[in-house]
Amino acid sequence: MAKYELMLIVNPSISEADRNTTLENVKTALTNTGAKIEKEDVWWDKKLAYKINSSDRGFYVLFTLEMNGKSIVEITKLMNLDLNIWRHMFVRQDV
Repeated sequence: MAKYELMLIVNPSISEADRNTTLENVKTALTNTGAKIEKEDVWWDKKLAYKINSSDRGFYVLFTLEMNGKSIVEITKLMNLDLNIWRHMFVRQDV
């Protein structure tokens, strides 16, 4: 098991309930693939470097994980189906 960070940019114009549902779905997908969520850091609404879907703002969330790298493909497929998740990126941490 290796340490990873997962950064999400979520649509900032959705309701808080919809955002919480989206984040719960991501957490469920992570734990179902065997990932251990060590930390969830919400960065709230931030200005984007470039527009995504005609918006210059995004809701950022950073997860610190311990997981098998092979499950990234499966999790990515699930996140690509959620239209509220605009961008995501996994980064392996050197520990």
